Amino acid sequence: MSTSRTDTPTAHPLTGLGWNPRVEHAFDTLSHASGHALYPARVSSSRRGGALVRLPGEAHADYAPALTRAAREDPSTAPCAGDWVAVRRSGDTWLVEAVLERSTSLVRQGVAKDSHDQVLAANVDAVLVCEAADQGPNVGRLERFLSLAWACGATPVVAVTKSELAGDRLPEVLELVRTVAAGADVYGVSAHTGDGLAELAPRFLPGTSWVLLGTSGAGKSSLVNSLAGQSLMDTGEIRQDKRGRHTTTHRQLLELPGGALVLDIPGVRRIDVPGDPEGVDRTFADVGELAGRCRFRDCSHGSEPGCAITAAVDEGELDSERLARWNRLRREAEWNSARGDQRVRAERKQRWKAAEREARANARLKRGR
Repeated sequence: MSTSRTDTPTAHPLTGLGWNPRVEHAFDTLSHASGHALYPARVSSSRRGGALVRLPGEAHADYAPALTRAAREDPSTAPCAGDWVAVRRSGDTWLVEAVLERSTSLVRQGVAKDSHDQVLAANVDAVLVCEAADQGPNVGRLERFLSLAWACGATPVVAVTKSELAGDRLPEVLELVRTVAAGADVYGVSAHTGDGLAELAPRFLPGTSWVLLGTSGAGKSSLVNSLAGQSLMDTGEIRQDKRGRHTTTHRQLLELPGGALVLDIPGVRRIDVPGDPEGVDRTFADVGELAGRCRFRDCSHGSEPGCAITAAVDEGELDSERLARWNRLRREAEWNSARGDQRVRAERKQRWKAAEREARANARLKRGR
């Protein structure tokens, strides 16, 4: 008598945190080349010199010496919320041995004096840009956030929060946001009344990783709590100058009951667009499409004959202020790209000088012998 048995593959313990074949391959490659017993983990939050990681149980991990040295030279290589890392035991302490290759990185361009980038979040599938209905909307700020989201390789979605405060202006606000956020889905939502949450909630699929982007006071914490159906995050009061207080002071990884992951980061008031022009091009796809109709390929979109952009402004097809913002962000992206290149050249020059000093020191030792 024979019996048949169906083997059901066992899910990886980190599947709920977004574990996938890409991450598994990267970890296995690193693990096989290491002399230590390594374990995969995902960073929930990070602070200088250490991180809170999920194994899937939560633990604090210090940075291994090699990782500390690398982060000192380039802060963008340090672990951040959303990173997949390899950790090992050292006595009673967990150590982060290495950061696995990132699939996406939400990067704020060269905010430090040394022009190093700041990685706000890693390995995200989508960016939820939150813009409060009662604060504008500020279309220039929204365009910057969208440029940042498109450049990181994730899908941007816009939530016009606090929709109940817009009153009769809500349709006008949503239409303006949709005009600016072409290519991204826009939802009007209210954490207070629940309006729009039923339409937005299905976007948060199990195993997907989201990052919330917006200024302090945009209602990010309240929105997450409403989507979760429970209080996962603290909410704060709005100051008299309409600027929110920082209720989130560090990056953290949260799990929604439906299985989606949310990376909440502190509210960001200043965003420099990345040096990669992809983000600006995607955000201003309408202007780029017009530029493709210009008579001359090197058209500067000023007084040249046959300029389709100038014609669109004259005919009311393109808002002159949006054109000005496009030009401003393009110049900023070019500047940040050049600034990054200068930093790379300076670091390369420093390495060459260090190698030359070491070579001279070795030559002196040999002559001394």
